Amino acid sequence: MNENSIINIVEFEAQTALGTEIKTSKASLDDSWRRSSSFGLDPNGKPVDAVISEVDFYQVNQKNEYIKQFVMPELELLYNQIAGTNFMVAYADNSGIVIDALRDEEFKNSDAGRAVVPGSIWTEQYRGTNALGLCLHTGSSQIVAGRDHFFRKLGGLSCFAAPIYNPKNEIVGMIDATSDASSRQHHTLALVKLACMNVENRLFIDEFQGFSVISFHARHEYLSTTSVALLAIDELGFIEGANTNAQIMLNGLNISQKRHFGDVFEIPFSNAITRLGSNEIIRIHDVMGSAVFMELSESTNKRIVELNSIKKTNSLMPKFQSYPEQRNVSEKQKSECNFNYIIEDSGLKKHLDVAGKALKQNLCIYIEGPRGSGKKTTAIELHRRFLNSKKIIEIKCDLLSEDSFESELFGDEGKLAFFRQNQPAMPKGKLYKAIGGSLFLKNVEHTPLKIQRVLAQVLEANQEFKIEENTNKVRAIFVSSRISIADLHASQKMDPIFLENICGANVIVPSINQRIEFKKIATEILRQTSSEHKFSQMALNVLKEMDWPGQIKQLKNTIRLMVAKSNGLTLHAELIEGDQNFNLDKVVPCFSCAKSPIKKENCILIKKTFLDSGKNISLVSRRLGVSRNTIYKHIKAL
Repeated sequence: MNENSIINIVEFEAQTALGTEIKTSKASLDDSWRRSSSFGLDPNGKPVDAVISEVDFYQVNQKNEYIKQFVMPELELLYNQIAGTNFMVAYADNSGIVIDALRDEEFKNSDAGRAVVPGSIWTEQYRGTNALGLCLHTGSSQIVAGRDHFFRKLGGLSCFAAPIYNPKNEIVGMIDATSDASSRQHHTLALVKLACMNVENRLFIDEFQGFSVISFHARHEYLSTTSVALLAIDELGFIEGANTNAQIMLNGLNISQKRHFGDVFEIPFSNAITRLGSNEIIRIHDVMGSAVFMELSESTNKRIVELNSIKKTNSLMPKFQSYPEQRNVSEKQKSECNFNYIIEDSGLKKHLDVAGKALKQNLCIYIEGPRGSGKKTTAIELHRRFLNSKKIIEIKCDLLSEDSFESELFGDEGKLAFFRQNQPAMPKGKLYKAIGGSLFLKNVEHTPLKIQRVLAQVLEANQEFKIEENTNKVRAIFVSSRISIADLHASQKMDPIFLENICGANVIVPSINQRIEFKKIATEILRQTSSEHKFSQMALNVLKEMDWPGQIKQLKNTIRLMVAKSNGLTLHAELIEGDQNFNLDKVVPCFSCAKSPIKKENCILIKKTFLDSGKNISLVSRRLGVSRNTIYKHIKAL
């Protein structure tokens, strides 16, 4: 990071800081006026009322549906932030066509309100100098206030527009705010820019949801702001994407071309990702010697989309305000709310995506991981994605006996009946029950050799079956093991043909202490145990710091015990048994806080975080979401 890039960072942060003045150059406005005049427009006349047809707007709206998922929540938030009289906020695409607009009643009934409608075009060619048109032309944020507008009829308005860039550095849309207020101009533009940058960051994370997205900044307190730099990195450490902020901060390191993490930063990628995966904020240097703070951003498929709640009725274009595709977004949202966070992990997600594709190719899925890590839950999740309403049948291979396995697997009709076209009238074997659904072979490494050979015949026959020709097909097969595929192949107790059939796509379930989303896992387990209870922040932090040799099963038992011991609906850290890290004697609450259990725990949490962070007030404030004044009140005695 050279001297010029440091200057760029300072300028960039100054431009994006809330409330900082941002000046539109007079030269830019003069150029816009000249362009407007060249289009034959008259400042004393009326803007061209350019609106596309209903058919064209439907196509434009469909084209922008993906971007709208990220824009509309920001647009509604911006509408509430600006709040006043005679104002509106709008989203336009990269051709200057307004896609949606939220207007108060006064603005809606004004001349400008009747002009800014979905489908209206706001390029300089038709509307003269205006914020949207100038923003589109320059590719930068703009203020066009009062008489800066080309048309005098718009001279009573102040307009603010900022562009939205995608990860390829292309403008994909713009957000505009218009008001009759002449004050707070720069504050309003800062809010518009903030909304656009939030959209850009969400677009980036969604674009690279299959990668590890890393946030970094020269100042750690900026890691949670929109000025954060983002890098998308694959599992081998190659940089697949960088947002605008990252390109600015790493200016001179040429990350526009594919580079490896180790080419840009001084420590190996494996070291960095291990520490980042533990939910740590690390401080490292780039190869030019500049230090940055870095953390792993939340990688998730969830999208915060609530389009239905912000639809506005537009009397001028009623057919354009009811978007049937928004119902699909709502349904997806509901399904994501029911997502099982026990299998949530950015690394595991990649394996699940590969496994899903392998299932479509009729391959077996081999799931490995330590005892209690969630292998069965992973199989159930894959089954849900692939077959959903179908059944999944579990066979515990370590309990199969060479003397009685045939009856358990095939029923009273025996092994040969399984291969017949006409099934027995009342099949009892588990393999019969798995037909049309999924089969889960648990602890496959303990399968007796004789049974392995029989199952190998079944699996080979199942590979040959075609669903449309034979009803005896098991649609998906999962196997789980505590040992790796390599160790399984090295074992002398495994039949080679059986191994060949069960070793398809590999899913590695990490141990619970290696999970990135530990708090989500714990919260989901608590929800399944008791939907009425919730964790205190301290309790979640303590649980995360503990060792879990018994994996998820041990965590489940701990949480159940906490629920059983709790006298209220909030689970506090004192309820955790066996923890050596949480000791009330080590951190003493303030005298005024000690009388209340809630105040007591909050006080201890602030003090403990303060000590753990090296007495860094800013870091404590960011981590806990409390003000500095609140922290100062609790740490006076430390």
